[in-house]
Amino acid sequence: MKDSRGSITIYLCLTLTIILSLFTAMLKSIRTAGGRVMIASAMDQGLFSLFAQYDKDLLEEYDLFYIDGGFGSDSLQMKTLYEMVRHDALDSLDPYGHGNRNFFGADFVSGSITGYILATDQTGNSFVHQVSEHMKSSLVTSGIQDLSNTLNTQDKQMDSQLTQIKALIKSDPISEYDREINASVPLQSDEPPEATPAKIDHINPIELIKNIRKSGALGLVVADPDALSPFKIDSFVLPSSRSLNQGMGVLPAASSNETDRLMMLEYIMDKFPNYTSSGHTDGLSCQVEYVIAGKDTDTENLKSVVNQLLKIRQVSNLIYLCSSQEKKAQIDLAATGISSSLLIPVAQPVLSLALLYSWAYVESISDVRGLLAGQNAPLIKTDSCWKISLEGITSFLSSKEIIVHSNSEGFDYNWYLRFLLFKQSQKILTMAAMDLVEYNMNLKNPNKSFRIDNCVESMEMESEWEIDHSQYKICRKYGYQ
Repeated sequence: MKDSRGSITIYLCLTLTIILSLFTAMLKSIRTAGGRVMIASAMDQGLFSLFAQYDKDLLEEYDLFYIDGGFGSDSLQMKTLYEMVRHDALDSLDPYGHGNRNFFGADFVSGSITGYILATDQTGNSFVHQVSEHMKSSLVTSGIQDLSNTLNTQDKQMDSQLTQIKALIKSDPISEYDREINASVPLQSDEPPEATPAKIDHINPIELIKNIRKSGALGLVVADPDALSPFKIDSFVLPSSRSLNQGMGVLPAASSNETDRLMMLEYIMDKFPNYTSSGHTDGLSCQVEYVIAGKDTDTENLKSVVNQLLKIRQVSNLIYLCSSQEKKAQIDLAATGISSSLLIPVAQPVLSLALLYSWAYVESISDVRGLLAGQNAPLIKTDSCWKISLEGITSFLSSKEIIVHSNSEGFDYNWYLRFLLFKQSQKILTMAAMDLVEYNMNLKNPNKSFRIDNCVESMEMESEWEIDHSQYKICRKYGYQ
């Protein structure tokens, strides 16, 4: 019996040894597998915690999700971002202390950031994507398509009008007028000149237009140009002019389409003030105009936009005058009178064309003056919406009168701004929008330095961990897209 008992004890010991070995191996395998899952989860948690610290002011003002990677400084703090992810990853494994005291025996050995995307990378590709996604949630698909159709139709109409005018007017009528007057020798006569058939405020309006073109028309369309914001933007330190930080490693392919450009256009109109906006007191007031003109001050930006609007309106007004037999007859009659008073009757055709140009220009001033005051201006003029008479050119230019018509057809100042934005490239729209975001964020928080090229949209991090004396590498990526 003793021998039997001894043989059974040895058998059980061997069996238990095998079972314990299997259990130990199984436990190690579970610890290893569980540890690998946990370190992956820890890295995800670290990245989640980092990207939960998005810039709240940027989200509130501009609906953009970014981490301020500069943390209020001028330089991109990638080491700080790395340490934040590392700390939160370890903390998720063992909230009471880092090291091998967690069940899985996992410990952080080393790591590095292998890729990140900044807002300005690839001419603001990430910025464009976020803007498009935000605006698509605000605008229905049909609204986007209607906007595209209307702007494209306007563009074609204006190109067609410009082609017609170039066919009718080969060169600048005012320059032709100067050459004709300087080259012509007045007729010498003892008889007094014939009376001017059409009285035009006793002053040659062509000379008035020459002076306006030299001095600028801003003072004629804005009630008080001196009341414009005195703020000046330092364009040389803005993203569009300076050397920018660059992301690395995980940059997506750049993509841009017509829809993205329209979304950026509407975003600019929605987020930034223009001359007719109310309630904006800090910094530049004509920020949409800055996108179009790119100048340093409100005065220069508005002047550039006004000049572009005058050109658009003048083409439309010239088309109307050329089609109106009644007004062409008035112009010819006035040109005959002026040429007679100057003793240069042969200059009548040139004077007629210069008067045509001048009348259309003054009507354009009236149109733009009305646009800046909140009125509409039709794309194509008719008899019912023509404002300035040939005889009233001088009196109109000497006043700040805004001629009001009950006709509400046409487009307002905001829509004309949309059209001017529509003529800009995607790159110009994007870079100017990023300029303004950075400019306004620094105005809002003057004690911090905000740089749009420090804004991190996504990040990839590779780390090496040790689990039970074995090394494991893991790579994780997270971002707002």
